[in-house]
Amino acid sequence: MPSKILITGGCGFIGHHLVEGVLKQTDWEIIILDALTYAGNLNRLTDIEVWEKEKQRVKFIWHDLKSPIPETTHKMIGGLDYIWHLAAESHVDRSLENSIPFVESNVVGTANLLEYVKKYQPNLKKFIYFSTDEVFGPAPHGYFYKERDTCNPSNPYSASKEGAEAISKAFAFCFGVPVILTRTMNVFGERQHPEKFIPKTIKAILENKPVQIHGIPPKISSRCWIHAREVCNALLFLTEKGEIIEKKYQFDRQHGVYHIVGEEKDVLYLANRVSKIIKGRELNPEEIEFIDFHSTRPGHDLRYALDGSKLKKAGFQYAMSFDDSFDKTVRWMTDKRNIKWLNL
Repeated sequence: MPSKILITGGCGFIGHHLVEGVLKQTDWEIIILDALTYAGNLNRLTDIEVWEKEKQRVKFIWHDLKSPIPETTHKMIGGLDYIWHLAAESHVDRSLENSIPFVESNVVGTANLLEYVKKYQPNLKKFIYFSTDEVFGPAPHGYFYKERDTCNPSNPYSASKEGAEAISKAFAFCFGVPVILTRTMNVFGERQHPEKFIPKTIKAILENKPVQIHGIPPKISSRCWIHAREVCNALLFLTEKGEIIEKKYQFDRQHGVYHIVGEEKDVLYLANRVSKIIKGRELNPEEIEFIDFHSTRPGHDLRYALDGSKLKKAGFQYAMSFDDSFDKTVRWMTDKRNIKWLNL
């Protein structure tokens, strides 16, 4: 009998790529739990390559995790083998404007899902909580945070994600919920919301508008970047082979925690690469608007970086290099059949 997985936030950007990956690589049944906020879009699902062939394996259930999951909704869900919990508020700028929705969605929402597991899903095999590099705060030059390092969030969004990590660990220690924590940074790919840096940059170049680059040379904002397909591959690997957080390993801060890490690039490199694909050249100086980072983006950090060696030592390998994934994504997003996702 096929396994059954619940993916929260499955209509979001990363979530719909996970749905596609599970449909392509397994015979599992998928339950999507989503509140369809501004970041969720059912049209993402109908746009994926295998949707028409495989959609009978997918059930969509509307629920906002700021409220507990009631018994009626549980009967719609049924018994589960796995949960990938991605549903979250995830935009730093919005968290600076109002932190409360982030605490409600990310901390309370995660607690409500864990309470549901405790009450209704005694046979669950894996609960993967999808967290972020930003829980660590800024990374010093040359340092990549390891799974055991101490969190030090800089903004309400990252603080709410650390809170969700903490409640997930608590349920693992107290109730034996089979939790795995993953931290990932700067995921990109097809159908990403146009408020994010890569689609926003593509749109600006297509419209011949200045590209905003956070930082003043030589200090340019830097991140590690990874395609959503690689994230799905890593989650499938951990669902099969990852070790869960257990009470007996409580003093080992890295047990059951994994970093899913791409390649580090600064945002000017990305913008120039987009320009090369679209215009055949790098950006001219007059096409770039450098923005002082800390004065315009309080709570943001110049550099985030994770160490991905633990997942690599466990046997996971990425399928494609950053440059190949990035170029393929930019070409897809600028194709006339797909440009609608840039709101053009």
